[in-house]
Amino acid sequence: MTELVEEIFNCPPIYNSIFACLSPPDIYRVRLSSRMLRDAVDHFHNLAYNINRHLSHFFKDPKAFRQLQAKEHFLISGSNALQFMDRSFYPKSDMDIFAYPESVKELGLYLVKSEGYQFEPREKQAKKFEDVDIKQRDLTASALRRWGSQHAWLYTSGMNELFRFKRPSDDVEVQIISTSKSPLDCILHFHSSCVMNFISHIGAYALYPVATFDKRISLAFGSTNYEKTQEAYRKYTDRGWSFPAKLDFHSVKGMEPMLAYDKARTLGDVHTWIVPLDTSDVDLDVNSPFNSLSPKNPFHYNGWVLDRVFDSWDTEMELAISFHIFHSPYFRGTYSVPNDTVQDVLDQFLDYVLHVNPAECRLNKHLDHLLPNLHCADKKVPKRLYDQLV
Repeated sequence: MTELVEEIFNCPPIYNSIFACLSPPDIYRVRLSSRMLRDAVDHFHNLAYNINRHLSHFFKDPKAFRQLQAKEHFLISGSNALQFMDRSFYPKSDMDIFAYPESVKELGLYLVKSEGYQFEPREKQAKKFEDVDIKQRDLTASALRRWGSQHAWLYTSGMNELFRFKRPSDDVEVQIISTSKSPLDCILHFHSSCVMNFISHIGAYALYPVATFDKRISLAFGSTNYEKTQEAYRKYTDRGWSFPAKLDFHSVKGMEPMLAYDKARTLGDVHTWIVPLDTSDVDLDVNSPFNSLSPKNPFHYNGWVLDRVFDSWDTEMELAISFHIFHSPYFRGTYSVPNDTVQDVLDQFLDYVLHVNPAECRLNKHLDHLLPNLHCADKKVPKRLYDQLV
């Protein structure tokens, strides 16, 4: 029997066929069983999660597209990212790209001039993409607190504008979503948890991997009073996900391991599944922390909380995602932070850099690279952080 197992898992055509029938969590469990199976799974992953092959359905030159993504830090999300991580395919599905407003014009012109797409203007949009006015981000103080429960959100929240592009040769569609705060802010506003996945230039991320890919459960974050939200739920129900209804204390308690509720989450924590992407053909600045999947990547500092919300007179419970938006001219990115405590840490950090150590600002135009040093600082130092920060 042992010899048969070794023979099977030393033959790529055989074990690749076996792994193709397994879910991502099942493959991960197989990987933990032995060194031989670990090597087989790693080989399968290189084939299954080939990002250039995945992007080739939409782009003639995936490498050039990824080079632009590395420069502008936009995110691919929606059903496209779900398909990539689930190793599935939905015919006629489009691609949704979430971008900072400052990146939208360059990205759209790339689609038109380099990839053969045509701009499909919506009502009140300019006929030519070159003439489109891009609305800038809303970073006023009143707009930086974000909260939404299962019955309160529209899944379009967080968007400024949507721009549609179609390729006449095969009717493939790409949509660019100009975000009002940041790409991740928009993703955290999605209608349900099964689509809270995205692809960056270096990795693919799933925020709720166990619920999404193992249990095939999706939390709903939108009122069913809206037809578009109902349509989205029906679509993903047909694709194999179930949406728990009428949550109560006991049903939510049973989902705690897969949801990690009532705790500050970050993109870099143990609850996030990250698939590393091959970047060998992308020209990356090796000195930039944004180009690494290590804990030193400032992007992984982004966070949120999945809160339990219930009233004393009601047996039903809601789940709500909450976070703050943190923006400063001293940071390249706009970050989501999980709670007031972490927000206070960032405020103290800027206070320190600007008033106690201004040389840091003179040496570095942006201070994002220092954010990983603040991880768990709110737990280690309750008041002034100063010397512990840098």
